Amino acid sequence: MTEQKLKEYFENKITIDELKSDVKNSQTKTGFDTTSVYIKQIEEGEFIIQKEHLIKLCEDFISKKIDSVDLNIIAFSLIASDFFDWNEDEISNVIFDWDNPTIGYDINTKNVQLWKDYLENGKYNLDKNELKEKFRSKGRFLNLYQQIDQILWEDWDRIGINEDAPRDEYQSYTPIFLKLVKSKSDSKIIAEKLYEIEIEKMGLPGNFNNCLKVAEKIIDIYKKNVV
Repeated sequence: MTEQKLKEYFENKITIDELKSDVKNSQTKTGFDTTSVYIKQIEEGEFIIQKEHLIKLCEDFISKKIDSVDLNIIAFSLIASDFFDWNEDEISNVIFDWDNPTIGYDINTKNVQLWKDYLENGKYNLDKNELKEKFRSKGRFLNLYQQIDQILWEDWDRIGINEDAPRDEYQSYTPIFLKLVKSKSDSKIIAEKLYEIEIEKMGLPGNFNNCLKVAEKIIDIYKKNVV
């Protein structure tokens, strides 16, 4: 897909049908159940995602103008982008949820309505029991997910708050690293993503050497759990 089309959609310059066509044309089937996505990026400038932009996507999903695959690809494109950015936790949480339906909430009408409500009123009411049921059939990845979350909490802890902050402080990042390690990303790629979060999302001076140590731990536990 092209970032330009997504930008124009957010600016109400193109229709949802035009965006959906652009998303569809970006997909290439690479295997029996795998698809790659081509993203044409905008090289300069910045576009700040606002809550109303995601609410607009929610409304188009609820009215069946786009589907779960479209929403997943759009979320992936936003996360991979150097052009699109956002400043609010609600936006970050929803985009990460949409990018990780395999290990998180399914993208369906009920949940999209709840994400829309969350963007509008700040209350995250998605049903945690849904995840429990889902993880029961994905036991090996649940264990891996929990161990990656523990590494981020104990070994990364870039804000230095794991003694007195809410336990879920870093959990919005856990799906990113589960996805990376499942796709066989090496320690350098994982470390670069940790480093990027430190600088761009947390506004901290990055510590790449520590990021690399944390990345190697993540890969080690992946090998113990899955390989």
